Amino acid sequence: MTENIGERKNRHIDVAMRPSAQMAISTGLEHVRFEPNSLPELSLAEIDTSTVFLRKSLSMPLIISSMSGGTQRALTLNQALARAAEQHGIALALGSMRIALEDKTARASFQLRDLAPNIPILANLGGAQLTQGAGVDNALRCMEIAEADAMIIHLNPLQEAIQCTGDTDWRHVTKALADLVRRSSQPIIVKEVGHGIGLQTAQRLIDCGITYIDIAAAGGTSWAGIEAQVDAAAFQIGEPFHDWGIPLVASLNQLSGLTQATLIASGGIRSGLDVAKVIRLGARLAGAAQPFLLAYEAGEAALHQHIECWRAQLRIAMFATGSATLADLKCAPLIANTAC
Repeated sequence: MTENIGERKNRHIDVAMRPSAQMAISTGLEHVRFEPNSLPELSLAEIDTSTVFLRKSLSMPLIISSMSGGTQRALTLNQALARAAEQHGIALALGSMRIALEDKTARASFQLRDLAPNIPILANLGGAQLTQGAGVDNALRCMEIAEADAMIIHLNPLQEAIQCTGDTDWRHVTKALADLVRRSSQPIIVKEVGHGIGLQTAQRLIDCGITYIDIAAAGGTSWAGIEAQVDAAAFQIGEPFHDWGIPLVASLNQLSGLTQATLIASGGIRSGLDVAKVIRLGARLAGAAQPFLLAYEAGEAALHQHIECWRAQLRIAMFATGSATLADLKCAPLIANTAC
């Protein structure tokens, strides 16, 4: 089984870099337009993009979102991502760690703390795995393996249903989540995998004690689409679900009033300006994966350059709206009659 998981993870990476892995529907961010401030009364040099996440300082509100782990290829990728995240002061989320529970030799790609001692590292396990055997214990073990600052539980029932050997028994996951929250000394983050989280689901998560929600909405990478392309037998069933889900802006608008939850916006974030937009719409941080994967494929130097480009774009967006800090950005005026 471990070998099959490893092979699937490598195929996931290959497919994730294809244009066909991206959704045809829009995030809605193109309709979010800031009102220009032509008299910002600021120096660009004084713009402060820093924030605090999980009691650690970040240079900007950005997470390199979950990609992969457990294979030699993923080890090289994750080490490069860890070095970049540490150098640039942003958070790093790991791929699903199920393989590390089944095979100790697969753990190295998740053990990155020596490379990234100062940034938040987020462990990761699927929601369906919480109800299998010692599921909650396994989630806690994943945090130990990764020396993580928090645990991501990803919700991917659609992806699992399309996968030929997917985990399709999602009974009692809500109870297991509540048990994990009670037992964990570290925060629990719940995220989707590209199809969005609506108000009803978000409220159920809050009732479980979840205070961090990564909406991972529609408009970027489609994991339903990836799963359909990874396995030819799944394509006919899965392809109609390629664009399934709630677009990013719609999901943010639904959840922005939930003061009990800290929102992370991901799903089609493609620039530092996009980061500025989701912060304005109520997110605490933004997350992205595919843009950094593509940059990494061009070389580690290109990965570093890409992160710095996003930082520059975020700073310029703040400067051009007269926002000296992220708190100011949250109040920046938007042009009327936009999606906001």
